[in-house]
This record gives sequence, C-alpha cells and structure tokens, in this order.
Amino acid sequence: MLKNPFTKDSIVKKYQKLISEINALENSLSTLTDGELRNKTFQLKKRYQIEQNLTTLIPEAFAITREASARTLGLRHFDVQLMGGLVLNSGKIAEMRTGEGKTLVATLPAYLNALTNKGVHIVTVNDYLASRDQVSMGQIYRFLGLDTGLIQENMLVSERQQNYKADITYVTNNEVVFDYLRDNMALNINEVVLPAFNYCIVDEVDSIFIDEAQTPLIISDSIETSIDKYIIAAEVTNYLEVNVHFKVDEKNKNVILTEQGSIQIENILGIEDLYNPNDPWIPYVITAIKATTLFFKNVHYIVQNNQIIIVDEFTGRTMPDRRWSEGLHQAVEAKENVPIRQNTETKASITYQNFFLLYPKLSGMTGTAKTAEVEFEKIYRLPVETIPTARPNLRKDFPDLVYKDNLSKWNAVAKECKDISFTGQPILIGTTTVEKSDMLGELLKEYQLPYQILNAKPENVKREAEIVAQAGKRNSITIATNMAGRGTDIILGGNITFTVRKQLYTVLVLAKNQQNLNQASIFGPLMSYLVGTSQKFLSVLSSLLQDSNFLTLSETGILKLLNESDQIQIPKTTYQCSIKFLVNELLNFSKKRQKLDNTIVKNLGGLYIIGTERNYSRRIDNQLRGRCGRQGDPGKSRFFLSLEDELLRIFGGSKIQDFMQNQLFDDVPLESELLTKSLDSAQKRVEEDRYDGRKSLFEYDEILNKQRAVVYYERRKILESTSVRDKILAYGEQIIEELISELKAKKFDINQALFLIENLFGTRLNISTLINKFGYDITKFDSFELETYLFQEFWLSYELKVLELEIRHIGIIRSIERTLILIYIDIAWKEHLQKMSLLRDAVGWRSYGQRNPLFEYKNEAYELFQNRTLTIRHLVIYDLLRSSIL
Repeated sequence: MLKNPFTKDSIVKKYQKLISEINALENSLSTLTDGELRNKTFQLKKRYQIEQNLTTLIPEAFAITREASARTLGLRHFDVQLMGGLVLNSGKIAEMRTGEGKTLVATLPAYLNALTNKGVHIVTVNDYLASRDQVSMGQIYRFLGLDTGLIQENMLVSERQQNYKADITYVTNNEVVFDYLRDNMALNINEVVLPAFNYCIVDEVDSIFIDEAQTPLIISDSIETSIDKYIIAAEVTNYLEVNVHFKVDEKNKNVILTEQGSIQIENILGIEDLYNPNDPWIPYVITAIKATTLFFKNVHYIVQNNQIIIVDEFTGRTMPDRRWSEGLHQAVEAKENVPIRQNTETKASITYQNFFLLYPKLSGMTGTAKTAEVEFEKIYRLPVETIPTARPNLRKDFPDLVYKDNLSKWNAVAKECKDISFTGQPILIGTTTVEKSDMLGELLKEYQLPYQILNAKPENVKREAEIVAQAGKRNSITIATNMAGRGTDIILGGNITFTVRKQLYTVLVLAKNQQNLNQASIFGPLMSYLVGTSQKFLSVLSSLLQDSNFLTLSETGILKLLNESDQIQIPKTTYQCSIKFLVNELLNFSKKRQKLDNTIVKNLGGLYIIGTERNYSRRIDNQLRGRCGRQGDPGKSRFFLSLEDELLRIFGGSKIQDFMQNQLFDDVPLESELLTKSLDSAQKRVEEDRYDGRKSLFEYDEILNKQRAVVYYERRKILESTSVRDKILAYGEQIIEELISELKAKKFDINQALFLIENLFGTRLNISTLINKFGYDITKFDSFELETYLFQEFWLSYELKVLELEIRHIGIIRSIERTLILIYIDIAWKEHLQKMSLLRDAVGWRSYGQRNPLFEYKNEAYELFQNRTLTIRHLVIYDLLRSSIL
C-alpha cells in the first residue's frame, strides 16, 4: 500500500486498485520455482492470443516482472514504480525524479506488451545507455523466457535484423530513425531491418521529443560544392563591421546585411550584383557572417581531427554524425581553416514528431516533462503524469544570486567552492558551454582546488560515467556541461562499484603485463589495493592470471568484462566466474566504508549544485537541480548569475538592465523578486518561441508526412511483390490516356503526339490506316479507337522486350522492373524534397501579401506531388523499353 503523504494525490487514487491487485499476488509468486515463474510467461501469452486484451493481464504481468527482478537483480519495484509502469502502459509520459529508477520501471510495461509477440522498442539517447540497460534489465526478460536485442552504431544489416526480431529491443533514437529511412530506400526486401511497429517506450523523452525535434533527421548525398566561395566569403568577413555593414539578430540566430554592407562586399569581390542568380554570392556571405558572429568554437562546436563537430546545446555531447545545413557547416569549416567537405542534398528525411507517431502505442519517461506538457499533449497526444517520489524530497533550492558582470560572478563561484571545500561537501557545477567549463577550471586552479571536468572534449567524454558517478564523493568538485541523459546516478560518498572496478582493473592490467615475474613481484606494488581481502581472493586472482583464455584479452576487453560483471548472472567461462567473484569480494569488503562515507556526506548536507547561468529552458535548469536530493538524500542548489548572461542580455529587456545596473555594485550579489520574475518570464518567452518553431516545423512536415506515407507504402508494396508487371502495364496505359486527353485539349497536334509516343516506346508506329480514315484533323479521330491502337502497340513493345530479356536470363525482367520503379521513385522523391524545401522558403514571403503561407504550401505541395508520379511513369517506361543485358 502507498502510504502518506501521497495518498491524497489524484494519481495515487487512480492507480491504487491495480497496485493493490499486483501486491496481492506477491506472496503466491514468491513460492514458485524459477521454472514455474518462467512458465507464467507462456500462460500469459496463450491468454492474450485468446482474449486479445492486455488490460486483464496487467496485475499478473507486473507482479511476475517484479518477482523476476527481485530474483535476478535483487531489486524489488516500489509501489510508486508500479505506478510509473501503469502510466507508461496507458500511453502517457511518466515524470519521475532523478534516481527514482526509471530504467527499472520500463521493464513492467515492456514485459507486458512483449506478450503480444509484436515487439517492444525501448529508445534511449545514446549507445552507452542502450547497451547498459539491455544487459542489466535483459536479465529480467531472459529469466522470464523472453529475448532482448540491442542496436548499436556500425552494426551489419543481418545483425540489425536479428536484434529487431527480439521480444524487446534497446535502441537509440538516431539509430531507429535512420534504420526507418534506410529501409525505405532499400532495393531488396532482404535489406529491410525494421519489423512492423507496435509499442515504444522513450527514455529522456523531453530531450528527444523537444530538444532534438527542432530539426529533421536527414540522409543525404554529396553534391558539387563551390569550396572557393566559402573560403573567399570567410576572408570577406574580416573587412566587415557589426552594426555598420550588417546587424546581428541573436534571438532568431540571423544576420541582416545593410546597404552599406552590400556595397562594401561588391567592391571587395569586384562584382556588380551580390544577388546575381547566375553567380550568387549572397548565400555564401550570409553564412560566413553567421559562422563568425553566431557560432563559436567550444560553445556550439569543437574542432577534432581537422573536423567541425557540433556540440548538442541541451546535453553537452558531441554529435559527430550531424552537420549544419544550407552551407553553414562549410562556412564554419572555412572560418576554422579546416578541410571543407562537400555540400549535400537530401535523399530522405523525417522529423522525430512524425516518426514516433508511427507507433500505434507510445509512451515516455523523464525527470522533467511537466513544464512542456502542452506540447506533449498537442503534438504527440501524450498526457504527462507526475509520479510521487518513494521518499520525501529533502533538496533545498536557494534564491539566485545576481552579479553586475561575468567577472564578479565567476569569482564568486570560485570563492564559494573554496569556502565549501573546507567542509568537504561535494560540489557539482553546471556550465552551459565547453569554453566556460574550461575557463572555470583554470580559475579553480588559481585557488588550488582539485576538480574533475566533464564536457564534449574527447579526453573528458571517455571518463564520463566515472566522473558523474564519483561527483558525490567527499571533497570532490565536478564541473560539467548540461547534465541531461548522463545515465549514471550520483551516490553520496562516491560510487563504490566504480572505485572497485578501477582498482581491480589496475591490478589485472599491471599483473598481466608482469606475468613473467614471481608472485611477490606481481602483488608487491599492488598491496594497497588488496589490503583486507581474503586468502581466497588472492588465490582466485593468482589462478586468473594463469588462465590462458583470460591472458588473450586486451586491456579494453578486461575493462568491458569488469563493467559487465554485475550483469553476468550465469558465467560462461572460468575467467568470467573469477572476475565476478573478485568484484563481489572487493565490494563486500568496501561496503562498510561506503556506508560510512555516505553518512559523512549526508551530514555535510549532501551534494551542492551550483548553476552558473539560467538556460533557455526551465527543464534544463531542473535537470541540473535534480542531480541532488535523490531517493530522499539531502542536497541544495543555487544559481550564480550576472547581467551579462545570455538570457538576461537578450531577453531580459532594457528596463531590467537599467534597473539592475543601478542596484548592483561590484562583487556584491543581489536577490530580487523582480529579477526572478524577469528570468522566469524570459525563459517562458523563449520556450514559447521555440515551441512555436517546433509546431511550425511539425505543421509543414505533416503535409510532407502524408506524401511520405503514400510514397513509402507504394514503395514497400513494390519491394514485397513477386512481380510488378501489372504496374508497368498500368504506367504505360496511364501515359497513353494522359496523352490523348492532351490531344483532345489541342495542346499539340497528331504529329507531335506520335513523336512523343515513338520516343517513349522506342519504336516506330504505323497508323497510316487511321490517318487515311480520319486525316490529320485530330477532332475527327475516334479517341477510343486511337487509345486501343496505342495500347496494343505498347503491349506488343513490352512483350517483345520481356521475350528479349528472358531469352538471355530467365526471371531477369521481374528484377529489372522492380529495381527501375524503386530507383525512379527514390530519384523523384529526392527531387520532390528539394522542391518542397524551396517552396517552403518561397511561401514564407507571401505572408507580407496577407496570404497564409501554410495554406499556400499545402496547395502547391499537392500539385508538385501529382507531377512527381507523372515523371516516374515516363522514366520507368522509357528506360525499361530500352534496357538490355550485356
């Protein structure tokens, strides 16, 4: 039973009956053997096949999952976690605070929905989380007779197919979307990897559905690029002055060229017209100015291996597979003097909004969704339910401190760290960019304070899990860019599991590299790690170092083995068994120490969160605050701000700036209700602007999405068919019907019509009989008789071509037909996407003429789509009737 203080909560009342039913089954299930519990899965599957209703299976399925979790992982779902599972199963978003066990919660609806044999996808934000969750939570599913799959980057098609066939598949948001796009570009059904969609659970749903929904995901091809123009445009920016030659719109990430600027650039380039359509310079110049004034190194991107790598502003992670569009990426490459890669054109694209709406049943979980519930409801039709915490939240959020300028603010942060360091309370400092995290690190060095730093730089990313895990250790100071989707809990006193693995890794690698020495030589330098362990520990360690299979492992292999040791339920090899024993032995030995460290840090007040700037979104601020006070732990948070912070500077308004300048003195902070309201108002305004942008993207893409659905449906039918002969005949007949309609409309004469038909069919037509009968006056022609004659000529040409190809290679014609149609569908779709992109840019200007751009876009999009099908028909017939085998 859920206890006070939450029993008055409406969500508790809503699910209390089901939770009670689940709890009532616990005692009876606990008496079952492992085999009997596993057999329950097959019984539930049979029931579903008969009833075709999952609702009646919920209590038993959830209770079975909880019992399996307790037996395999030693984790029993709390009642609030059952509630989270019920929310997910009902097709909603469960908002659960950090540390409340969302990963475990997902096992409940995943197991239930896997009983349908239609598959379940659990989507995470990165490969590390997908792999971690599949290995750890997979123990529950495998114990219950279900299999799990994992999709990772660089997997082969066959591997992807196998993993997607599993009952429950863990996959990242990028991988599943690109698999969908690639499936709809496949020329052979054997290249398709995704099964039909059924149920999807999205972890960190706000990060994927909101933060990453601003731009569509695109598969593209390289095209010829004027690299010299990007280089020259980058040089031109050195001779331009802001507010003289151009103006910067920071709110909308745009630049506006002044008349004086246009003249200056034309003089520099020695051209008469910057906007000349035959030799346009304006797009290169505008993107070069944007690259210089709006996109900064170690803020929006990093330079790595002579490449520009985008940094995700919401997660602080690099996105090596993403590139800015419309020449911006090339402009940044020119600015940083790195090799400029070719521009691209879109072959296939889709937004996250329209992709995830393809799932018949969809749900999500996150720690911060409530502030965006309107968007979730309107676009994704996903209500948000806030799940109460298992224990009361003890975190204290202190008022913001505002300083006059950045220098005062950063000095105050450093002094605060210095003061807190005397107590030993762990500190986690959130920054917004790589540049600022590095700068703060240098400042802390001046105060002689040790720290760990986590940002998008490769040397820091490698240690991400360890840095986050140890952020709760006594005396630790951790600087990190945005904390969304880090996927590792911060445990007060430090994460002993990471410490043990690191110690054992050091022991194993050093000992393995010194295996030619005697035991004393091996263990002597390592005794600091081994003090207090049993004689059996040393005996097992010694045996392990003589295991030939273990000795073949690389250092990376040893690290992977240690990281997965807690997820190995039944070791398959001797060395796996040894590793599991060694880790557990060290953990047992270290538990008392961890408990003591945990108590000490709790008494110090828990983790202290310091924010150094308000983000554009309240959710991101809440994600940072949510890193402390997990599972009833104490903690506190405070934001240190300045009037020069981006949010206040751009969106705060001149009145606020003027008022605060008069109120503030150097190094003296201010707590002000007016300022707090101003910040909240600015954040809401930015959130609304960005929501409007995503809503607009969704509305425009919804039109394209309907067309995409038609194209992909048609394409899949062709891909799965054994023969497309009927479609080829239909194409030819449609062309003839369209031609005769145009003849009737007198768009051209009979001679032109004959030329078009002969050119298309690749054969000479003999219609002298018809001409003798009717003459050249098309108005006297019997359209039915002409149509019938042309049909017969087309059928004859087609059958002759089939005969010609079949003589050379039996069955080849069916493959050629299918491939031709698929290729031209893809080519026409690619060209259609380019036209739709140009159309969207064009209709935007029509609002100045009091015309609705979306309505205009919708009408003209329909016309473009109709023309696309006409083009496909002509190209397929033309190529097919001219095809040959060499």
